[in-house]
Amino acid sequence: MSDPIEPFLGDWILDIDESDYEQGEPPQSGSCGISTDGMRLVFTMVTVDSKGERIEAELKGVPDGRPKKMEESGLIDAMVLFARPDGALVSEARRGGAALMTAVRKLSDDASTMTITQTVYLPDETSVVDTTVYRRAH
Repeated sequence: MSDPIEPFLGDWILDIDESDYEQGEPPQSGSCGISTDGMRLVFTMVTVDSKGERIEAELKGVPDGRPKKMEESGLIDAMVLFARPDGALVSEARRGGAALMTAVRKLSDDASTMTITQTVYLPDETSVVDTTVYRRAH
């Protein structure tokens, strides 16, 4: 059986024109790197927002489906990372056991495009969804 994570590894460039943002203004540019550090996956995101401000973020986690305590964030207290049977790579940010945000990453058949559907669950029980499309960097 092949490694379900391996096809996601690499560097990805945001395709703004193919992306759909319900939450906020689209950024000017963005990239996402997915690599491994031992058993952990490392997500490195760089975005230049609509005002031109550069934002960098890094997320690390073991894709084993178990909640990992997050102490560096005041908003969430746990992160869950796992590969779904349909091939999607999912991360879920939680607070008090409840999901606050879910990001579902899916690859195109030729693994050249990654679509991320990020759902943010709001306190009024509604949600907003951003769908971002990334092209594999060459």
